[in-house]
Amino acid sequence: MRFIETEFFPLGLVNEKSASEKQGGGRPPFWEMVFWWTRKPLAGARAVIAASLLPDNASPSAFKNMVGLGSGTTHRSNPHIPESVKEYFEGKRLLDPFAGFGSIPLEAMRLGLKATAVELLPTAYIFLKAVLEYPAKYGKEEIEIKDRNELAFYLGKGRRVKKLIYDVKRWGEWITDRLKEDQDIRELYEDDVAVYIGTWEVKCPHCARWTPIIGNYWLARVKDGSGKYRRLAFMHPVVRDDKVDIKVVDVNAIVGKVSRAKLDHNVIRIENRAFEVPEANIEARRNLARCLLCGNEIKYVDDKGNIADRGEWYVKWALKKYHVGDERSARQRLLVKVKIVDRDLIFECCGEEDDKNLGKAKEKVKDLIEGGEVDIPNEPIPEYEKRQWMTTNYGADKFYTLFNPRQLLTLVKLVKLIREVGRKVEEERIQEKWGKEEAKGYAEAVASYLAVALTKHLDYNSNVVAWNPATGFGSPTAILRAGHTLSFRGIAMVWNFIDYNTTYDYIGYKKDLEFQTKSLEYLVSTLGLSSQLKLAKKGVNSDVKAILDDATSLSSLNQKYHIIVTDPPYADDVPYTELSDFYYVWLKRALSDSDGKRLIPRFHPEAFFRKTDNGYEEIQTQWQEFARREISTNPGRFLDVPNRNKFASKHFETLFNLAFLTMKSKLKENGLLVTYYAHTSPEAWANLLYAGWKGAKMHITNTFPIVTESAQRVTGRGKMRLDTSIIVVWRSGVSGSVRINDQSFRLNIIENAKKKALFLLKVSKKEDYKLRGRDILIGTMGVVLAGITQYEDVRDIRGSVPIKDLTERYVFPWTTEGMFQALGEHCGEEENAVSIEEPVTRYYLLLKAFFGATSNGERFERLKVSSNELIMLKLATGVDASSFIRSSRPSHNNTYLFKKSGSKSELTFLEPLKTDAQYFSSYLEERGIMQGGNMVINNSIDMFHYLSYLAAKGARPKDYEEVQSYNPRAFEEARSVAHIFSKVLLEKDPEREMAENVLKIRMF
Repeated sequence: MRFIETEFFPLGLVNEKSASEKQGGGRPPFWEMVFWWTRKPLAGARAVIAASLLPDNASPSAFKNMVGLGSGTTHRSNPHIPESVKEYFEGKRLLDPFAGFGSIPLEAMRLGLKATAVELLPTAYIFLKAVLEYPAKYGKEEIEIKDRNELAFYLGKGRRVKKLIYDVKRWGEWITDRLKEDQDIRELYEDDVAVYIGTWEVKCPHCARWTPIIGNYWLARVKDGSGKYRRLAFMHPVVRDDKVDIKVVDVNAIVGKVSRAKLDHNVIRIENRAFEVPEANIEARRNLARCLLCGNEIKYVDDKGNIADRGEWYVKWALKKYHVGDERSARQRLLVKVKIVDRDLIFECCGEEDDKNLGKAKEKVKDLIEGGEVDIPNEPIPEYEKRQWMTTNYGADKFYTLFNPRQLLTLVKLVKLIREVGRKVEEERIQEKWGKEEAKGYAEAVASYLAVALTKHLDYNSNVVAWNPATGFGSPTAILRAGHTLSFRGIAMVWNFIDYNTTYDYIGYKKDLEFQTKSLEYLVSTLGLSSQLKLAKKGVNSDVKAILDDATSLSSLNQKYHIIVTDPPYADDVPYTELSDFYYVWLKRALSDSDGKRLIPRFHPEAFFRKTDNGYEEIQTQWQEFARREISTNPGRFLDVPNRNKFASKHFETLFNLAFLTMKSKLKENGLLVTYYAHTSPEAWANLLYAGWKGAKMHITNTFPIVTESAQRVTGRGKMRLDTSIIVVWRSGVSGSVRINDQSFRLNIIENAKKKALFLLKVSKKEDYKLRGRDILIGTMGVVLAGITQYEDVRDIRGSVPIKDLTERYVFPWTTEGMFQALGEHCGEEENAVSIEEPVTRYYLLLKAFFGATSNGERFERLKVSSNELIMLKLATGVDASSFIRSSRPSHNNTYLFKKSGSKSELTFLEPLKTDAQYFSSYLEERGIMQGGNMVINNSIDMFHYLSYLAAKGARPKDYEEVQSYNPRAFEEARSVAHIFSKVLLEKDPEREMAENVLKIRMF
């Protein structure tokens, strides 16, 4: 048994450290190399890996010190493995077959393990090389810089620096200098302009004049830390003759400080001054735009562009024409240019010269396209991904169409410069007497970081990056870099796009290079001082490999691993294949050679080309090559298949099962498989259980939730979050069969669940645990799953129980029963206490005792419960929340537990927030307990709240006797509710005070 399979794993502390990583200053620097959708916190990954290797009798306090869970940020210090436990780490191998951005294998390296990171997609594979392999392989070499003019960005003469970091900085500077010298680039941008804000114009079908389409007129709407406005500026359209000009209204420049400003919808009010910000003239969701010249609504046209009652929205029709070269109905236009002066942003209107520069770039790009320029990515965007790739609706069907001509021309020049650097670095190393292969490998590393910087830059510099006026002014670049292409799970059409000056030092390609060098400094320092190096000195060959392979086969791996720790995909996961093609088409060009007509293999040929009998054939896009091999449910990928929705679901299940079978085959005897899983829906659990238990014949030994999102999202006030990642620990082997309806089996499972829940309740307030309700629920469910999955076959009177039935009819209800029994035992016995059997009261108790209201200082806030959590609670208790939602008019035969919140996917739990009688009177009406002056008590939680109201207003014994006669059983159970609440709720929770007041009633 391993430490991770025990209840002594310091979950609360691990979650606290993990949550801090997902926020500003706590983020690992290498996360800023480039945007990726999911990155697991290093603190959690390190703790999970170490706990998967250590024996079950490991000291919890020693474990805490070993993995750095003390003060400070865990990932900023390396683990310290005592001599007494080094045997559990030396020579051990870890596999992560879904490595993503490399958090798990990176922490494995820091613990001294031999790590193998596998990815299906070439884009992720390149990033893994940059995060894992290159810092470990090339990060030790140092050089001494004697000439301070040679390296101005290093301070001091005679300083020794890491050669890899030096070269990435040096060659990045070389590229930036070449761009600044490039005549094409110099004539397109003003030197002192950091960013241009542009939009689309369409020729109005009513008046035949050009009108800009502006989705947001705000330029700056920034608050300081106290919530007061710090910077206010906006655009205003001015109609002159047949043209719409733009005027900048800088409120700060007009009135000075704007800290007293109030915003009333779109009107800024400062003392006796008022400024009206124009409304957007487009509502894309309604297929509606408005001409700023004639005022007419722009709606539908026929296929020839004539106004019609129905048809295609004119704006879409016009943009589609634009993307096939017909610019008679749509074009791009620059509105405002942004400068940085004395750490402030200065907004100026763009003039005719600025649009002329955009036109010059358009002509140059047109010549390149017509000349067959290989470095312009003309690969197709997948049309079937309209759910994510909204731009295809507007005709942007090739990757180069996601950039305006000036951006595109600059990116093509960056590609050629990176390619040239690759050659120069290789030549340098050969001159230094390196072998040709070694020199090429080093050049590949340097070029790869420069190419990753390119992907970072293009993510922030496309015509689908929106200008975001509301980001804070920590620095001028904070607002300038507020949005990026992949901000969401897709690429959305925007109407106020931004165009960076790539040569501007604080915002352009040079800035993106800084992210690479800072990341490298962190990674080189981290891996250079890690346990890996210390073990290597003893003759242990600690290494890391990033491998391009398919997790359903892992055909390139010919060895077995001590542990597999991984985050497998989910059915409705991010469409990584299609979205990361946005990076792929540029990485392929920057890291390959070109003969002017086609790309030729150079660096990472395995990522960009497939081997054929005649040599190499270019892989056009990932979506064309890998989409149907990615483990996810995406019906769009199967347009040629009948009933594609059903087929896509089955396809996911098949690949998911194959992945688990393959992972099991790569485990050593007695090895552990540890999976992150970020779903709580019954279907998701059924998929997981089928793949791991039924398919791979593995059983679960433990489960617990681990933070993988920011503290604001996961532990945010008033939020119940069951959809964090759940750690599931697996071991090989299942045997025998069991009858699920056997009474002794059922009672044994529930008893074990009770013991686990009781233990978790008792340690929940300890410093290293700090458990919350969902932690206890998932931990208790782990015991139930462990008891069930040890058997190969679970049967009832009808035969083998389907997994979905197993989770719904047994796993969740038994988990809940164990928690309720633990709750009662934790609170202790009391004379005259009765067991609570009534379902709605059990439901309320489960929510309140384990998840309820959270404190915001002295104020409590009601819990928000998501749809996934409502499903789980329904399975656990049999209570359907939809029957207890407060509607506009209360019914006469029901009381309410929830009301609708602002989000469609969650409900607000109706728990009381005050204890005074006046508040309680309105609260009882809100709950439906008082309806038209009549008392309606359907269950014991209703009775508890009504008794609380009576106690608050100082009722007489006679009043209680009357209520008792109304519903004697509910009256008895209300006492048990009060007893539990008085023991388990937070001291300042209003409902705890209510419980204590009810227990003081003389009748009791």
